[in-house]
Amino acid sequence: MKGLVIENKRLCFNDDLERPKPKTNEVLVKVICASVNPTDIDNVAGKYDLWLKLSGGYHKVRTGLEFSGVVVQGVGRFEEGDKVFGYVDLMKGQKTHQEYLCINPDCIALMPKNSDFEQAAALPLGSLTSLVALTEVGEVKQGTELLVNGASGGLGVYSLQLAKILGAHTAAIAGPGQESFLTGLGAKTVYNYKETKLESLSQTFDVILDLSNKRSFKEVKLILSAHGRFIPLEPNKHILSFFMNFLSSQKMKFLMVDKGNNEKLSQIAKWVEESKLKVFVDSVFSFADYEKAFLRMDEQGKRGRVVLKIAEDD
Repeated sequence: MKGLVIENKRLCFNDDLERPKPKTNEVLVKVICASVNPTDIDNVAGKYDLWLKLSGGYHKVRTGLEFSGVVVQGVGRFEEGDKVFGYVDLMKGQKTHQEYLCINPDCIALMPKNSDFEQAAALPLGSLTSLVALTEVGEVKQGTELLVNGASGGLGVYSLQLAKILGAHTAAIAGPGQESFLTGLGAKTVYNYKETKLESLSQTFDVILDLSNKRSFKEVKLILSAHGRFIPLEPNKHILSFFMNFLSSQKMKFLMVDKGNNEKLSQIAKWVEESKLKVFVDSVFSFADYEKAFLRMDEQGKRGRVVLKIAEDD
């Protein structure tokens, strides 16, 4: 079996991996496509090695969080031949940059009927994380004043569309040349971060979703409403700021998607089928060109996910 392995903090191609065997409650999937995620770059650098070892997730393949594929051995609601998309546990789960994957059925859903494998691999984790951030953490609803920082990336393109579905008034911050693209996704106002400093904005927001993961609670407090909520992408980088929650009506919220949610994934697939939610694939690379895919992650101006074509659909 083919897959990507990490040796001396370098990603290497290995075509002699053992094919995984599903447990009683797992589905075996042939992976057709998988996305490349910023977390994958951190895993290559060894950033989460300790946590992976402690959680039992230190597998030979340690990159890849989202995927699309075909069920080889089903369980429960899934049967052999079903086309599915889903995501793996950030720490414990097997990762997706390999030809076959065993996964809990709660972490997958049937692919949208109008999506191909490339699109489906770019959909699950970004859209689900955005949905959880907006509905469960940010409590976004009709009329909420929302600011999305880092709005053109793999999560941002879904956050804007989902915010529109929920009825929020959304402002977006992104790089140059993104205004027409982001207004088309639902943003009412778009700021170029090279020209406008976040702390200089005159408006206040009920919710600030920081997908750039570069802002602190202290920096955004001036543009948060009296009871506003700040949601950083990686809350572990802001542990000390959580203590500020006891001293202020403004709150920093904890965002973590670490459980399977077939119901939400199925709703996301339905929105795609109804053309309420568009899927954005920045670029597609063959499995053999994985190095180019990872290099693309460091380039500016991406719109949506970078995707690896792991295998062909038979």
